[in-house]
Amino acid sequence: MKRLALVAVVLVAACSTKETPKADTAAPAMAPAPAPVAVDTTAHTDSAMAAMKMDTAKAKMDTAAKKMGEAKDAMKGAAKAAKKP
Repeated sequence: MKRLALVAVVLVAACSTKETPKADTAAPAMAPAPAPVAVDTTAHTDSAMAAMKMDTAKAKMDTAAKKMGEAKDAMKGAAKAAKKP
């Protein structure tokens, strides 16, 4: 019984003592490198596409004006032809 009491006292004493942690002497870890920034490579193509669309729109307007002019001429010619007996 005395041995059991002695073992219990030793275990309690061993488990209850506080150990002071050693000071951390290691150099602090470096922060990770920042993530690369996504580069927008389509910025210059947007303006090029807008210019191409504008050119296409101008061409369509020119074509429409030309067709209207031709239609007016055709109507005038048809009106003149209808008036002549």
